[in-house]
Amino acid sequence: MEVDDTDQLLAGQFHEVAAAVGGGSDLDFSFQLQMQEAIRASLNSKPSSSSSSDEVFSVYFKGLVSNEMVLSVKMSFVGIGVAICDSSGGCLIQSGKSIVLEAGCRGSEGDLAELEALIEALNAAVNFGLKRVNVFCDSNSVHQFLTGERQPTNKKIVTLVDGLNLTRGKFVYFAPFHMKKNDMKFVYKLARDAIVSETTKWPENDSDVAITEQCTICFGYVQHGQMFSINKCVHRYCFSCMKKHVEAKLLQGKLPECPHDKCTSNIAIESCKKLLNRESYRIMRSRVKEASIPPADKVYCPFSNCSALMSQTEVKEHTPTSSSTAAAAGDSGMRKCVECNRMFCITCKVPWHDNITCSDYMKSFLFKSSNEAKLKSLATEKHWRACIKCKNLVELARGCNHIYCRCGHEFCYKCGAEWINKIPTCKCPIWDERNIVYGQHRRR
Repeated sequence: MEVDDTDQLLAGQFHEVAAAVGGGSDLDFSFQLQMQEAIRASLNSKPSSSSSSDEVFSVYFKGLVSNEMVLSVKMSFVGIGVAICDSSGGCLIQSGKSIVLEAGCRGSEGDLAELEALIEALNAAVNFGLKRVNVFCDSNSVHQFLTGERQPTNKKIVTLVDGLNLTRGKFVYFAPFHMKKNDMKFVYKLARDAIVSETTKWPENDSDVAITEQCTICFGYVQHGQMFSINKCVHRYCFSCMKKHVEAKLLQGKLPECPHDKCTSNIAIESCKKLLNRESYRIMRSRVKEASIPPADKVYCPFSNCSALMSQTEVKEHTPTSSSTAAAAGDSGMRKCVECNRMFCITCKVPWHDNITCSDYMKSFLFKSSNEAKLKSLATEKHWRACIKCKNLVELARGCNHIYCRCGHEFCYKCGAEWINKIPTCKCPIWDERNIVYGQHRRR
């Protein structure tokens, strides 16, 4: 068949396309025109067959990803459109189907959908007994996978490409061709119609329908009501995974953020009530308050059975304003804890020492026998270093002398000097040999 005869052939095949599909087909006039445009484009790009026994069939496919609202739930669908034509332009097979997009595909949805559609199309060709095919697609990446110009890196795509190559080996002749998107409208329509058909299957007012969603952390399917939605970014995960994520971050002394890759949305504390037990929730409230107070403004109650965190402003406002107490508060730093209401010294961070200066108190038996003195003695003995900003004690068990405090201050563990932009301001060694952990072979 000569390419010059294409227009004449198409005119003669106008009714044959619908007849080949079947009298009950819902192909409309627009679809038939789009099919003819694709056939015209493919006939201009593919080689002609030498004989009827060597007939080459044209395979068209489209994988489409679409987000749809189903019963007020956002769900992602993959629509697949497939059409296979003989060398004269007659449509042997046309089909559309829709599947729910699997979790863990974010960022590569398009390629995955196209490969799923291609595999669907090739399986249809194999089942129909076809041995020679020209494959037409409008996806650059999928065409490059077929020609070997590009190798996949995503694990799911690697699996699909491996399966595709196995199916490809069932054909005697296989040639991939790249087409313009406008020439693939008819299979795009099949994919889109399949998605619409799938979403309309869900009854709008049926309360007995249980919608399941797949968690992108554990890949398990749970009911819609068992998914935790992060308030700002609206990423969703199952309660079990979110509970473990939040608790792990709290144990690290951090506020939990959305676990989605590169998402920095904070998780609202109120929304975690249904995730955490009472103690974990109390810890999270403490972490939120701690993060809201600048390091230099933090004050902790010195009484061991309280240890409440306060800000300088908070504790000052809570201290009594009578003339005698105000004078004491202003001159010597007396403050009142916002939780236990006991007095303490804001200067030396100990219980209030009446009628004695801070320096004298530090020399007195009262201080030397106090828990604060015992901690200071232990810190000196163990060579612990206190952060100059938040006063938090740090112990270096292993690793280098560069310390990144939880308040954000960076300093040298050996001398306490500040690090600026990850560069030391002192000349201390970066590490001590005894603090470096080697592999098993180095320790033998």
